[in-house]
This record gives sequence, C-alpha cells and structure tokens, in this order.
Amino acid sequence: MIEYDCVPVGEQTILIHFEEKIDITENLIIHKLTKIISNKIPYITAVTPAYCSIMINFDVFKITFREIVEQLKTVINNFDFSQEDARAKIIEVPVCYDREFAIDIEEIASFAHMSIANLIELHSKVNYFIYMLGFMPYYPYLGTTPDRIGMPRLESPRAKVPAGSVALAGKQAGIYPVESPGGWRIIGRTPIELYNPRNPRTRYEAGDYLHFYPISKTDFYRIKDLDIKDGFKMNEHMESI
Repeated sequence: MIEYDCVPVGEQTILIHFEEKIDITENLIIHKLTKIISNKIPYITAVTPAYCSIMINFDVFKITFREIVEQLKTVINNFDFSQEDARAKIIEVPVCYDREFAIDIEEIASFAHMSIANLIELHSKVNYFIYMLGFMPYYPYLGTTPDRIGMPRLESPRAKVPAGSVALAGKQAGIYPVESPGGWRIIGRTPIELYNPRNPRTRYEAGDYLHFYPISKTDFYRIKDLDIKDGFKMNEHMESI
C-alpha cells in the first residue's frame, strides 16, 4: 500500500496524487491502476497518468464527486501492490550523434568532462524508461539520464527544435516527435517519424523502455528514406527482456 490523496481540480476532474518522486516502481503502479480504473469505474471520460499522479475526468451529470472518490478508493485499497511486473519491452531507436543533428553535444561533453565518443557510448548504453507521454503528441518523458551527463536545460528555450531530436534535461530525457519550441539539450536525432497527424499512432507507450543505438549520417538518411517510402517501422526493432 502506498499513500495517496484524491484532490478535486475542477467540476469534473480529480487528481489522485501519490508520493512526489520520479520512481519506476511507483510509476508502474500508477499505470496498472490507470488501466484498472479505466475498466472498472463507469462514467469516466479520460484517465491521464503522469510521473506520480493520475488525473481522472468524469461525467458530472452521471456520477458525483463523492461517489467516484469512493469507487477510486475501493480500487486502490484493493490493489495488490505485491504483484510482479510483466517483462519489460525495449524499443531500439536509431540515433545519429553527428554535430549537424546533435547541436548541444559539444557542450554536454564539456559539462561531463569527457570526449564526445565516450559521451555517445554512455548515452547509448542506458535503457530509458517511459514514465509518461505529454507536452505534445507522443513526447516520451524518459529516465534516467546518467548523472554525469545530466546537463540542465537551456536558460532560454529555442524557438524551433527539429522533429526527432533526442534531448536531455537533468535526469530526464525525451524525443521531440514534431518540430516545436524547446529548452532541453539536443544530443542527437532519430530518423524515425514518431508522429504523423494523418496516422496518429504511437510506436511506444508509457511503461516501455527506449534504447538509443548510434548510427552514421549515411544510415540516418537511409533509414529516413525507408521510413517514409517503404513503411519502415521502428517496432520491428522491438526486443523484450
């Protein structure tokens, strides 16, 4: 059992707030509870998990705040917190660390007091857990970046960050699915199209792991061409542990 609070944040919105920390064990519990709540409690219109909370939207014309809180408490209090986790899914993501794409790589290497080659080796040997999706469609909030390379975000965000940019900010990491403003440090870019508004499907979900593997600039453009023209799917690189 873990401590939690049910807090109203609107006429038809409740926030279930757990201990405020970035922790894989707690986050996995949050995602399990999210699925149970979605399946077991009626009149819920949306369930949105985050690092240490779950936001519940409900139909206020069909169920009261008091009634839904009681049902939420029943689900959480009866949840088996000792159940074992399913085997993790690791999705391999190709990343080019060439300076053309890795616009902050020299600064990150300087911050870490290591060579760029060693930086790439360290960054690409970690499996990054997806805590949640947010900020923009399919933006994965990942952890945990090794402390040595966990450079703080920029003081002033860039007006444009190219789609596919692999970024970090302190212990967090992420990938920009579309071009957007952003203040995280850019360490590389993937050629894989992560989001297409004409076919809005995700290649990963919260609870998965992403593993970045280095590719050359030649391979970057080859994979990008395959992804666009021949339906190359990043999911073909999936591997379970």
